[in-house]
Amino acid sequence: MRTSTIMRAILAAAAATAAVLFIAGTMLVATSQQSAATPAFAQKTGKPCTACHTAPPALNDYGKKYKEGLKK
Repeated sequence: MRTSTIMRAILAAAAATAAVLFIAGTMLVATSQQSAATPAFAQKTGKPCTACHTAPPALNDYGKKYKEGLKK
């Protein structure tokens, strides 16, 4: 009898974890946005995309400074 209680608890925990992961994944997809970066920035500055990006869309330090300059 004790083993079935433990198994039920394990299954309940697994189901709860699956539900949380499903909800988190759904929220991530629903709230994601497309990157605003375009090759036009590279053409405008004459620099390659890697001048501002480490792995697009992530910005490196130079890219962050360039972006802040655009906001001013």
